[in-house]
Amino acid sequence: MTTASVLDEAFVGEAPRPTIPPASLASEVARKHGVGKLRQISEMLRLKFGRGRLYFREYYDSGLFDPSIPFEDKLDYVGTRGSRNLNAELSHDELLTLRSLVADKVMCSSLLRQFGFAATETQAVVTTARRFGAVPALTSVEELRRFLKGKARYPLFSKPQLTCDSQLTVLLERLDGEVLEFADGRKVPLDEFCAQVVRNSADGVVFQSALRQHPEIEVITGRAVGTVRVVTIRKADMPDALYSVWKIPAPGTMSDDLRQQGALVAPVNTCTGQVGRACAGFGLSAEAIETHPVTGRAITGFQLPFWEDLRQMARNAHALFPEYGILGWDIAITESGPVIIECRDNPLHTIYQRAFGRGIRNAEFLPIFERVAAWSQMKLAQQKGRARKRRAEQ
Repeated sequence: MTTASVLDEAFVGEAPRPTIPPASLASEVARKHGVGKLRQISEMLRLKFGRGRLYFREYYDSGLFDPSIPFEDKLDYVGTRGSRNLNAELSHDELLTLRSLVADKVMCSSLLRQFGFAATETQAVVTTARRFGAVPALTSVEELRRFLKGKARYPLFSKPQLTCDSQLTVLLERLDGEVLEFADGRKVPLDEFCAQVVRNSADGVVFQSALRQHPEIEVITGRAVGTVRVVTIRKADMPDALYSVWKIPAPGTMSDDLRQQGALVAPVNTCTGQVGRACAGFGLSAEAIETHPVTGRAITGFQLPFWEDLRQMARNAHALFPEYGILGWDIAITESGPVIIECRDNPLHTIYQRAFGRGIRNAEFLPIFERVAAWSQMKLAQQKGRARKRRAEQ
């Protein structure tokens, strides 16, 4: 292991996966799949301006150039914009009075713990703008240094407070004198780490107690925690799980960010917790994975531990926020059971599409989405009606 140089800030985020210019992709698709460039352009334009709102890059990443996929099935796919639009249909902005709380990693995890859910423990927050009661707010390099040398309980996991970026996402195993040891084997001088965290902490950086995965999972995927994304949907009486995927960290990394090269995503049977065949890569480089590329352990057919507990946890947590039509829950499975890592109020459905190989707006899900969207519109109309009545009475 070597002492890492952090002057270029490389340690605070993982390198994005390489991309190939669309022109090169178009030529490669034409050569490998016999789909001419004009047909590709025609399909991309139709999907870009359709309800799925796919960027050209997303057309290729999703493998929608494949001529074996009927075009009507391609229309079921969404891009990042289409995913956001779908979530807005199901969770109308004017109903979401708790959005700032749900999106805040510190506030949301604290609320969940208050109501008895197993959720991440925040040890400290690097911020100059806010305070969090008994949770230390570290406002300077010296305060962060003092915390990491004193009250911090290792291992620690740091991440941005409000965003989903992998920037500042680091698993700290221990402090050895004046050197921090990362879970990926790197060693970083304490002072340089503190300086960079504070310099990049405009929106807050959270330090939470790191979790250890269930031994049956760790033996397959390694030390880094790979969470299960459970997306829940509001129903008349109680939210239910719509779909689940397992995010498997890339070998040698410290988080399950799927943008990291080598990360895998696998479909999970929401009723049973059994894992299907994983997917690695995007578009032309996508491949099906049955066993982990490093450990050689089987992924396909693996039964996730504590599945019913995990599923019920996601449903019950969503019930705290009934105004949301849809929510995503990133849940780790430890030796003692599931633990909620984060709530996603705008879950990205391209993850589902990549894992399951079909569009999110498929024939199975569309009737569910229509019912949830109708409920949101009804509640919004009721809310506006009450507001008009109050104004009339004033």
